[in-house]
Amino acid sequence: RHHLDKMTLGELVKAYFQYYAIQAYIVVAIAGYAYSLTSGAPLRGLALTGLAAALLYPLAWYGIHRFILHGNWLAKSPLTAPVWKRIHYDHHQDPHDLHILFGALYTTLPTVAAVTMPVGYFFAGWPGAAFGLATGCVITCFYEFCHCIEHLSYKPKNPILIRMKQLHMAHHFHNEQGNFGIT
Repeated sequence: RHHLDKMTLGELVKAYFQYYAIQAYIVVAIAGYAYSLTSGAPLRGLALTGLAAALLYPLAWYGIHRFILHGNWLAKSPLTAPVWKRIHYDHHQDPHDLHILFGALYTTLPTVAAVTMPVGYFFAGWPGAAFGLATGCVITCFYEFCHCIEHLSYKPKNPILIRMKQLHMAHHFHNEQGNFGIT
């Protein structure tokens, strides 16, 4: 087990790239970009896909965090309570446990696909869908790393990361009903 409150930035980077979900996102991103860029799809459509995914996916994640993960309806159903407990409740109980902090691949990857692939398909067909998924995976890697930094016993030097960390810590330790944007 890795606990962020006891790790250095270097230890985090090592653990981050060893985590199976991060490795899976990287593989999916490389495969998606390789397929879409060698498919002959119009570059304009792929560029629009990348831009749309980069704008839409963080908004979708905010909505998921606010309305689904902090909603109480998932916890009330015996079918969804175990998933909700794994992907959100446990993280709020032990926000420094790296393996709980990372999104579960079986919930995160389908969510990335559901948000980004239709947009990509709209702009460039199946190559666009693959490009959208790849972009969503890259955004997820960025999101996961920022989320780790927010829980790491480390003070970022970048003013944007400093502010994100302040807001996220306020979400965890002062008021769970605000500051839903993790990145």
